[in-house]
Amino acid sequence: MGGTWVHWNQPHLYHELHRYNLHKHLKTSAGTLEAVQMFYRQAQGPVQEIDGSEFGRIVQSVAEKFFDIDGMDSRKLMPYPHDPFRATAPWKKYDHLTVRRRLDQLDLPALDKESFESTVNSFGSAPGSEIGFVEALRWYALGGHNMAQVFELAGIYKLGKGGMTAFARSILRDARCDILLDTIVSEIISDDGSSQGIGVVKSRDGQWILKAKAIVSTVPLNCLSDVKFTPELSPAKREAIAQGHINKGAKIHFKLARTEPGWFAACDGYGDSPFCFSFSDHNGTKASGPDGTYCIGFGYNGFLRDPQDCTTIIDQFKRNIRPDADVEAYLTHDWTSDPLSKGTWSCWGSGCMTKYQQELQKTHGNIFFASAEWAEGWRGFVDGALESGQKAANDVAALLNACPRPNL
Repeated sequence: MGGTWVHWNQPHLYHELHRYNLHKHLKTSAGTLEAVQMFYRQAQGPVQEIDGSEFGRIVQSVAEKFFDIDGMDSRKLMPYPHDPFRATAPWKKYDHLTVRRRLDQLDLPALDKESFESTVNSFGSAPGSEIGFVEALRWYALGGHNMAQVFELAGIYKLGKGGMTAFARSILRDARCDILLDTIVSEIISDDGSSQGIGVVKSRDGQWILKAKAIVSTVPLNCLSDVKFTPELSPAKREAIAQGHINKGAKIHFKLARTEPGWFAACDGYGDSPFCFSFSDHNGTKASGPDGTYCIGFGYNGFLRDPQDCTTIIDQFKRNIRPDADVEAYLTHDWTSDPLSKGTWSCWGSGCMTKYQQELQKTHGNIFFASAEWAEGWRGFVDGALESGQKAANDVAALLNACPRPNL
């Protein structure tokens, strides 16, 4: 239900997949690899079938102008997307912009800008008025400064033979550590008052008090406010936590009765569609032959909040994505209402990267923070989680090994 798509250009992730020999089990999603049909719904009007190749051409054409500002193209604005703060980081000057405000600066056909924005909306399940310009720039730079490549890296290849569960189990076998399930952390204390600087982790139910010389918090950004830190976190970090990230869209898997070729659908972010985009993933099979189509729909923030409301979910899917669909079933998890996530993958609004990213990465005494949600590169992806976790592990190792040694 999460972290589905992977790519060999996500360096930390692919290193681990190769390590566990899981790279041999890659497979593709039909609607993003080769969409035979593409559908689009504008803010007003019905779903229309459009020319996918022409749509892609328009989106890339707008992107080249959108990411070219004051004589600097995307490569000059963010030349090192895995090291974005490397001097002089010219993108900082434009972090105040949203996607919508930048589009408003361009003298381009309204429909072309709408097509581009509907594509970028998928970065955060939100209209461009909520997504930061630099957030879109970061995705574009990570994707090799090409929109088609962005979507190749973010949405075509996935793991077969156990998927992300198999990957997680491979890591777990290597970990050889104690794991507490169903244990919610309520407080993290940097120093227990002893002369040894021991940190303390307390569980909400009071049953567990764990002590360690170093603590790594992987609590998601939107949940950090539920944990008490002693001493109190810095004002800037508290502000970042209060701000959170914006992505609170639904992700719903559907089973359609008909067996169909690959397709992709998108909806304008300023109409009444609760869906942002959707695409076919694969065709089902059974002993007697093909068995329908499995697809995935992603909702705009704040919509489709009740996973039990099957009438609304199915009716809105048919109204905004595939009017002729025969929906047999759907499956979802309410990540936004889940108290241990409070949202889906990380996406930031304007001004956030400059103000908060480096602050969220800072240690707090002997408390280290590791999360995909403030990674340098693929923020919000499994690759970003691995990047952040590896850095925290190295920093902890350096702390624990900081004892006097003889000079050789």
